[in-house]
Amino acid sequence: MGSLLSLLRGGSASGNAAQLTRQSKDGQSPTRFSKQFNEFICNLGDTRSAECVEEGFPEGSRILRTGRELLGRVRGYQDGSNEVRLAISQPTPENEEAAWRKIGPSVALLRECYEFAQDVERIIPGILGELCSGGGGGGGGDRDAGRADRNRMLARLLADLMQNAFAFDVLKSSTPAIQNDFSYYRRTLGRISKCADPEIARFSMGHDVSNQMSLFYAYHNPMVKTVIDAATRCAQESDGAAAVVDCLAALAAGSLGAVKHGRADGAASERMCVLVLVTSCVLYDWIAAGGLGDARSAIDAKAVLAAVGERPLVEGTAADKVLRANCRTLR
Repeated sequence: MGSLLSLLRGGSASGNAAQLTRQSKDGQSPTRFSKQFNEFICNLGDTRSAECVEEGFPEGSRILRTGRELLGRVRGYQDGSNEVRLAISQPTPENEEAAWRKIGPSVALLRECYEFAQDVERIIPGILGELCSGGGGGGGGDRDAGRADRNRMLARLLADLMQNAFAFDVLKSSTPAIQNDFSYYRRTLGRISKCADPEIARFSMGHDVSNQMSLFYAYHNPMVKTVIDAATRCAQESDGAAAVVDCLAALAAGSLGAVKHGRADGAASERMCVLVLVTSCVLYDWIAAGGLGDARSAIDAKAVLAAVGERPLVEGTAADKVLRANCRTLR
């Protein structure tokens, strides 16, 4: 992580970490990184940055492509409310089968999204772990430049995955039929599995899978929660919570500086800096003991909210609303 902090600061990776902190007059408040680190790698939105993700973390790039494809399909979700309503009010075999035919493909899509969330959960520890490790001490020259490229790539991949999660959860919350269709599916799953029509029976699944999916979709932000839980476990199980918290604070500080002072090299990079900022703040809020809203937080929440404002972030939802909706201490 020392390398990342140094790169954000613009100095040598071998600098004394103590120089990066300061105490308040009462000696209690930890560093406000957001007031000290104003430098960030400001070309996150360029084409080369996207190519680096493909080259440097192909599995992450593959998962991201899958997520974007699934998002497109969720946007076109086929509402089965009418068929389900009729099957409940007039439970004839014909009406039930009509409902199953309608919701079957939708439930299959929801299962794909659930399985995608499991892939995201699996890959987050590797991304966050490497981002926070910093790759050891600085070596100067090409090594520092290579580390900067790697950090830029990891920060972008983490933010892109979180953007996908934000967008999915916004769509899920704005599509009540997702919960309603799946609820009806679970109630009638036993009959679906016994249906003589193979076009209906093929949408059957085990009760264990349907139960896990039900738990997943019960949350208002299931995909973001998956990322948060994976990041939190990564920090706790590796005994590296302090390093993860410091890393997220540094990422937030760098991206905040870029947004506030117009350092991004274009609109795409500025938008990516906002996304990195929101991502870092959400994860920090759940991993740091006091969260983002704590007076001792290393991230200045008011400054962040002022910087991101009402900029559209995902699915037409403003960045400040996305931030508040996914933080535990910021309302």
